[in-house]
Order: sequence, then C-alpha cells, then structure tokens
Amino acid sequence: MSRLASGMAALVLLASLAPPAAAETVDCGNGNYCPAGYACLVGGTCGQLIDVPRGSTKTSTGGFCEPGYVEHRYRPGACAPTRYQQCKNGFACPPGSTCTENGQCEGLEANGPACGNTRCIAGRVCSSKNTCINPDLIQDCGNGKTLCTKAAACQEPRGCVYVAPERIPQTKKE
Repeated sequence: MSRLASGMAALVLLASLAPPAAAETVDCGNGNYCPAGYACLVGGTCGQLIDVPRGSTKTSTGGFCEPGYVEHRYRPGACAPTRYQQCKNGFACPPGSTCTENGQCEGLEANGPACGNTRCIAGRVCSSKNTCINPDLIQDCGNGKTLCTKAAACQEPRGCVYVAPERIPQTKKE
C-alpha cells in the first residue's frame, strides 16, 4: 500500500472514531451528547423526538390529548383526565368530588401529605416543587422545577419532551 493510500485509510479511521459534527448532535450540557433528532433526558439517556405520544387521541380542533386524557366537553381543544368530572368553566375535578357553579371542586378532604403550607387530598404526593401532584397523571423530574405528564419524558436539564419509548445512552464528549 502506498504512503498516500495508508494515510487516507488512517484519516478515514480517525474520522469514524471522532464524535459526530455539532450539527449532527445535541449537546446535553453535562459533558455528553445525543444524536440529532434525539433529546437529552434525565438519567443520562437519549430519546428519539416524536410529535405526538403513542395512544393519543385527536381533538375537534386538530390537536391531541395524551393517553389518560380526553377532550374537555366544555372547552374544545383542551384535555381533561379521563376519570375526572368536567366543569362548565373548563376545569376538571378528581373522582369523588363535584364541580360547583363557580368551577371549584368540592367533596374531597385534604387529608393527605402536607406540602409546605398546603395539605394534599388523599392519593396525591408532594413534588420536588413542594406542590401536590397526582402520581397517576404527573411525574416529578426531581429538580424542583419540572413536572411532566406521564406521556412526556423529563428533559435534561429541565423541561418536558415527547420521545419514543426506546432509550439509548448519552455519549461522552471526547
């Protein structure tokens, strides 16, 4: 093999070992990156970006409701948790409670855990934001700032994003 050919082979090998170009990657801000078209997720993984979570339903206004939610009957295009009572003002009340005329929920006692100065209704948990959340519908990203629906993933360093369920590990920058 000539020197030129062996030099070219070495360059090709080095290029294949180098991290992808910046336009082909997403900087996670933690010394790692994900491929383009992926999001950096909490926990050191990457998820392929999608527009709509699997199992979503289309709304009358062309949007979508995530799995576990239905279009609100009094507020077209808005979504309400499936088992919640839908109030005329666009709010929704959890099972066991009813909507009042002014759109408040009544009928449930706040006898769950205390989050700061607020006591939660039964079945709720305290989030890292020190608020009450329904763990069947909401996930806490654990950073004291971000709460996501169950259909979304917690993005690094904060935020929520829709990704396919499969995950790949983030790659260390060299």
